[in-house]
Amino acid sequence: NDLYIFEKNIHNDEFKVIISFSDDQQSSKIIDLFSNEEYILVDTKASGSFVGIIKDEYDSLINDVIEKCTDTNIFKNDASKFIINYVKEKYNNKLEFLWDKYPNCAIWRNSYNNKWYGLIMEIKESSLGFSGDKLIEILNLKYQKDKISEVIDGVTIFPAYHMNKKSWITIKLDENVDKDRLKELVDNSYNLLNQKESKKIDELSEKVYDYLTKIPKGKVVTYKQVAEYLGNKGLARIVGTILHNNKDGDKYPCYKVLNSNGELADAFVFGGKEAQKARLKQDGIEVIDYKVDLKKYQW
Repeated sequence: NDLYIFEKNIHNDEFKVIISFSDDQQSSKIIDLFSNEEYILVDTKASGSFVGIIKDEYDSLINDVIEKCTDTNIFKNDASKFIINYVKEKYNNKLEFLWDKYPNCAIWRNSYNNKWYGLIMEIKESSLGFSGDKLIEILNLKYQKDKISEVIDGVTIFPAYHMNKKSWITIKLDENVDKDRLKELVDNSYNLLNQKESKKIDELSEKVYDYLTKIPKGKVVTYKQVAEYLGNKGLARIVGTILHNNKDGDKYPCYKVLNSNGELADAFVFGGKEAQKARLKQDGIEVIDYKVDLKKYQW
């Protein structure tokens, strides 16, 4: 009946996650296999270490399904698709859709400090001073305050729409955009947010790379595990970005870092998950369906 159902046991087969999709609804729940009843505590404000562990596994699985089985195809312009792919490949950042009321509006966050450096949206062309109500796609980026007047050309680059015009610019994403110039502007916006924290990031990177050299052959770790080594498990996303910028995969074996489910990374910086799989197998680590048994191989 056009209903897709995904089921998986978690936490030593003590619980079962059931995720359902149809055109009309999406739902998920956990069944406690001991009592065969729904485990509702994960959907409440109940506290406790055990509930937290189950909720983390539950949320991780849901996010994994969302990431691998859904696709956001709102921005259709060639320039929009180009820059979205560029940001994903270079910074490992994906668009975040924060507002249900505005589904055609999304942002990128800088992985190091969680601040916005880009906002892509669909607006009426009249909002940029053109005549007509045709919908166009635009990109807002940070720019140097003292140089904004120099970069605005009224053709591709405009004073910021719906943002602070003293520190943001708007780019009209159409056939007139120079894609190399577009990449430069995105990089500039990203780096503007890093200037004050560059020293801190360098220190974190040094610690992460040092940690990688300590992982024994035949063992793996998770992003969260590396973040905890840094003193804050909330740094897992930053760890991912640091590993994505690794320049020496032999000296710093980032192939040994997996997500909390033991899964390989599609965006593994040195050749994707096939290359990561090959490196792990060289270490004597068994990989089944691009997944490693953490119970057996986690350091």
